[in-house]
Amino acid sequence: MIYQDGPIGQKAAKERLKRKQGKDKVGETTVTNLLQQFRDTIVEIEDQKKQDRKIMLEQQAMMIQQSQEKQELDRIEKEEKIMKMNISNLDLISAVYFKNKKLEIIQKRGFNF
Repeated sequence: MIYQDGPIGQKAAKERLKRKQGKDKVGETTVTNLLQQFRDTIVEIEDQKKQDRKIMLEQQAMMIQQSQEKQELDRIEKEEKIMKMNISNLDLISAVYFKNKKLEIIQKRGFNF
């Protein structure tokens, strides 16, 4: 009779276990790689979202600035219209009103009387 280290089939069972563990390690590596790729993708998406938000805020700031500039131009045009207005043909109340408006505009522009 031949003496063996373990029961019959023990060696084959150990070999199967080693092969299975080897496959699991390959699978674990693949899963780890997939998880890392997933994390990298999430980071890229978050970075893109931040970039998109930054661009959107810059566009909003530009639109606000343009709106303010347009309002300023409109105000200046209205003031110029008032300054050029001939008040001699107006009734007394309207003439006084526009005369006071002209004085306000002149003072606002830095001219004092």
